[in-house]
Amino acid sequence: MKTPVKLLLGGLLLASCHPDKETILPATTPGINNVFVLSEGQFQAGDAAVSLFDKGTKTVVPDIFRAANSGAALGDVVQDMGVQGGRGYVVVNASGKVEVVELPGFKSLATISALSQPRYFRATSASKGYVTEWRGSYPNYLPGRLTLLNLSTNSIATANGQPLSITVGRNPEQLLFAAGSIYVANSLDRTLSVVDDELGTLSTTLTVADGPKSMVEDKSGNVWVLCTGFVSYISTPPYVVQASPGTLVRFNPATPNTQLRLSFPATSSPDKLRINGDRDQLYYSFGGNEYQMSIAATALPTTPFLRRKFTGFGLDPRDGTLYGAISPSYSSNGRFIRYQPSGAPIDSFTVKVGPNGFVFY
Repeated sequence: MKTPVKLLLGGLLLASCHPDKETILPATTPGINNVFVLSEGQFQAGDAAVSLFDKGTKTVVPDIFRAANSGAALGDVVQDMGVQGGRGYVVVNASGKVEVVELPGFKSLATISALSQPRYFRATSASKGYVTEWRGSYPNYLPGRLTLLNLSTNSIATANGQPLSITVGRNPEQLLFAAGSIYVANSLDRTLSVVDDELGTLSTTLTVADGPKSMVEDKSGNVWVLCTGFVSYISTPPYVVQASPGTLVRFNPATPNTQLRLSFPATSSPDKLRINGDRDQLYYSFGGNEYQMSIAATALPTTPFLRRKFTGFGLDPRDGTLYGAISPSYSSNGRFIRYQPSGAPIDSFTVKVGPNGFVFY
C-alpha cells in the first residue's frame, strides 16, 4: 500500500489469479544469482507475492512463498523485505505482520504479528531489527512508531511485558542505519527521527524538507534524503495534487544541521532514491523518468537516464545491473525489465501483481 490514494481507488481493483501450487523449486545458492521481486498485489485481495528470479537460468518462480509452503498465501500487500544472515523479513502491510522466511528457499520460519500498518524493516545485528508502523487512518494519521524486533526469537521485543517501541513522526517510511543511529523518514512531516541503536532511545529530531521518504548513505558517509513534497488527495482525476515541491537533502551525521538542499520543480513528486554498489551514483524517479546523479554533484540533473516510469527500481550490487518494475494495473500481472549499467535494455520477465521492489541475495 504505497499511498492513501489506493484506499480511495481500492474498490475499482479486481482479483488476480494464484500460481500453481505444484511449482518445483529450483536449487539456489545465496549470493550468486538470486533476485527476489516484491509484488504488493491488489489491496484486500490477499494476493501479495515474492517472485524468485534466477539470473543464471533466467527463470522465474512467480510466488515462491506459496510454492515453498504448501500453497499458503503470503498475505495482503507486500511493502518491503529485509535480509539478516540466512533469513528474510517480509513486511506485509495490510496483514499487519512480518513474515520470517529461510533464504533462499523461502520456507516460513515464523510470523511476527500484531503490528499496525507496518512499512519498512531494517536489521542492525543478528538479534535486533526495527520496523516502522503507521497509526491512524487517512486523513487523520497519528504519530507513528518504530518498533524493536527480537530476531533471536522472531517476536516483538518487550520490557516488563510491554512492547518496545518509540514514537516518531507521522507516517514513518524507510529506515537507514548509519553512524550507530537509526534514521526514520517521517513522510507526513518534514523530519527525521534519529534513534540511538545501542540505547534504543530517541536522540534527536532533524528538520529536512516536506515529505521525507527514502534515504541512502554514500561512500563518504553522507546521508541523502529524498523528500517527496506534500501532496493532496482528491476523489476525481488526477487524484493527487502536488502541494509543495520535492527536495533532495544531503548532510553528514556529524553535522546534521549543515545541509545541501536541491529543489525539484513543483510538478510531481520525486521518489525511490537508490544508490549503486560503489555508493557513488544516486538514482531516483521524477516526472515519469529515472535520473542518475553523482554524489559529487551540486545540482540536479536535467536529462533523464531512462525515459520510463517504474513502480519499483533496484540496482544489483554484484554486477551493477539495473531492475525496473512495471505495473500495467493492480488487477493484472506486472513485469520487470533488466538494464545494463549504461541503460541499455537486456530482457524482461513477468511477475505477480504490482511489483514494487527488489532484493539481491
